[in-house]
Amino acid sequence: MLRTLKNAFSFLLFAGLLLVLVGVARPAFADPIAQKSPQYAEITQTLAELTRLQSTPNADLAAAGYTAAELSQKISDLRFQKYIQETSEDLGICSNTTASTVGVYGYDPDRKNAAPQIAYLGAGQTTDDDWACTGVFLPADAVVAGLDLGGEGAIAALVDGTRLTISENPATGAIEFDVPLYKVLKAADTATPLPQFSLADVAGQVATAPID
Repeated sequence: MLRTLKNAFSFLLFAGLLLVLVGVARPAFADPIAQKSPQYAEITQTLAELTRLQSTPNADLAAAGYTAAELSQKISDLRFQKYIQETSEDLGICSNTTASTVGVYGYDPDRKNAAPQIAYLGAGQTTDDDWACTGVFLPADAVVAGLDLGGEGAIAALVDGTRLTISENPATGAIEFDVPLYKVLKAADTATPLPQFSLADVAGQVATAPID
């Protein structure tokens, strides 16, 4: 009887230790987005160039297209995007906390050569983590905090691995994002089709985005 109890205790101890080791080791086997995203090399190179520019005495920031404050903000954004790619394992997740449906772009990473397509994410919904959310559709009449769309529709493109929350400023009604954007793509900048929809048109769409 005593031997049986000892054997049982030894088995439970071994099983517990195994579970702990597996839990600790799991992140080591996970591939961060940085290992497979073509954006990572671009972000890293641009960050190095702008950091050198910032540290260069008497650098002509205006010639590079920045004020001192804008350069500092750009470097901060790039550092955050680099961190996202080095730590995230999901390709991209978008959450819609506004009161209306929004258009998002994404694709199924399990499909070979899949290209981002527009889908519609309902109010309060979050995209499935098995679906890569790559951007947000901005109609021409959208008001977006910190952006001037110039009366054109656009795609707010995201860095791979981003967990984005789309919100609405309660005072101004402006759309807000809680992470820096990768790029803002107008129709001339991308082969991805942009629908000729207004905000009201998008709000009236049936939700189609894969959700969690």
